[in-house]
Amino acid sequence: MSTESKPTPAFKKDVVSRKKTASYTMGPLIDQITVISYNALIFYYYEVELGLATALVGLSFVIFAIWNMINDPLIGYLTDKPMPWSKKYGLRTPWIIFGAIGLIICYYLLFAVPNVGDVKSNPWPLFWYMIIISCLFDTFYTLFNTHWIGGFSNIFRTKEERRKGSTILTMAVIVGSFFFLGLLIPFTIVFGDPSSYIRYALIISITSVIALVIFIPGIYENEFVKKRYLQIYEFLEAQRMPFFQFLKTTLKQKNFVVFLIVWTLVLAANTLAQISSLYFLREVLKLDLQVLAYTQFVFLITYIPSLIIWSKYAKKTEHVNLMIIGLILTTILRTLAMGITNLTQIIIIQACSGVAAAAMSCMLLSLIADTNDEVVDACGRHVEASLGGIRTFFYRISYLVAGAIIAGVHLATGYVSGASEQTELAQFGIRLHYTGIGAIFSLIATILMIKFYDLKGEKKALLAASLVKKRL
Repeated sequence: MSTESKPTPAFKKDVVSRKKTASYTMGPLIDQITVISYNALIFYYYEVELGLATALVGLSFVIFAIWNMINDPLIGYLTDKPMPWSKKYGLRTPWIIFGAIGLIICYYLLFAVPNVGDVKSNPWPLFWYMIIISCLFDTFYTLFNTHWIGGFSNIFRTKEERRKGSTILTMAVIVGSFFFLGLLIPFTIVFGDPSSYIRYALIISITSVIALVIFIPGIYENEFVKKRYLQIYEFLEAQRMPFFQFLKTTLKQKNFVVFLIVWTLVLAANTLAQISSLYFLREVLKLDLQVLAYTQFVFLITYIPSLIIWSKYAKKTEHVNLMIIGLILTTILRTLAMGITNLTQIIIIQACSGVAAAAMSCMLLSLIADTNDEVVDACGRHVEASLGGIRTFFYRISYLVAGAIIAGVHLATGYVSGASEQTELAQFGIRLHYTGIGAIFSLIATILMIKFYDLKGEKKALLAASLVKKRL
């Protein structure tokens, strides 16, 4: 698509202040405390606490994932354009606020389940309730997630801003997640008491509302940002790409596709571990839920200093190198974790995991922004929200995979929901979906990243120059 017939408008550089960066941390915090606690609790809550059959919980995850795969890229594509309110309020800000409000409401409703009668004799009302609310939850999540990530790419423009912004956002999220997930879950959730899950969901919902209010200054799009959106959009509207042409152009960008597959594998492994954590603690190791507080604290105290160290090291190397280091370490640790038999071993693995996770996460947003730039250059226009929709489409495969694997393993190994003692085969199945399968996913991701990702060095410099030339 040519853009040479008429020069695109030039803009004064907008500098991201520390205050704006600090405010922006609330976006990923809302994202993480809702989604991670959804992953950690929802399968166990519906299967064990509410008594929905394993096969139906797994099927609901599959339907949920298929819905997301259809819905996610379309939401990004349809909302990645100016609306009547964009000139006054910005392109992304209204969508972020609207998405967050819907996300918070649906998150609470997922746990505040109405009386649906005897689930054992008639599971269908609960089954359909889980599907409908989960799909609404993710629809709003997609709207929120695609635009706050797209906003990061457009507000944080330089390599230095992205590196600092990614590090600060990640650090804030991990500290916040520790408090709300590492402390709140163990000391709020009570096994066998469904009402405790509702109390937890209410606390998370109220916290998310407060975070959204703090987030608004961070997502505010000043006149320079809005003009860049609107004027470039108007200039290129006559050359607007149809959706499937845009999709074809995007999927031709090798690095975008490679990182898409890699991070989908990472998320699938993480989702498996998050969903499996309650099963592993209660059914295999016979430990109290409060153990999560200790393990998460150990993770935190190794993660934060590692994040600072990796971030400084990132100045001397390519973004992708940190991702590869983190993937290699994660593969090793997940393999070793298959043999965990006591709390001490969990703590050691968690301490090392903090180091590995910091290497990957400190550069995550930078890698997303870099691969976004590659597609933007190819399309000749800003399409970050559309790319967010495509990413979310693939990321949701992780739910499909996780739900199918856990349900399949439970059925194959004879797991009995609510039993006081599981068989050795059922316990091995829990170990397998807790960490073993995740180790395989991490290994595949490592190989793909090493062999195929090449957006670095001279190629990355040429891309940056091309974007400057096109005023993008």
